Amino acid sequence: MALDALKINFGDIAGGVRNISGHERGAEARRRYKLDVVDASGDIASIVIPDDIDAVAASFFQGMFSESVKKFGSKDEFLRHYNFIARPMMMEQILRGIDRSLTERRGSAFRQ
Repeated sequence: MALDALKINFGDIAGGVRNISGHERGAEARRRYKLDVVDASGDIASIVIPDDIDAVAASFFQGMFSESVKKFGSKDEFLRHYNFIARPMMMEQILRGIDRSLTERRGSAFRQ
């Protein structure tokens, strides 16, 4: 892949809705855009969130990007690889999703 070869427009994912949610929907988008391959490529992916999208739920974000966030190990490294183009309000939601992806769950319900 060439630098900036991948551009994902959340308008295509949204299917006409203004709020994108659901872990499984995010996981399906991850498979659709082959993000495991993108992660390994070292290329930059541009993620466009159009102004008509009002919300990206943490569940969707985590389904789509949690594995990538964990792979890169930090917010800064993840954002070097995934360039989000979005309004400030949407960037706040994305940053919360990154933080949640980096947070280790410690409660007894999460122990195996």
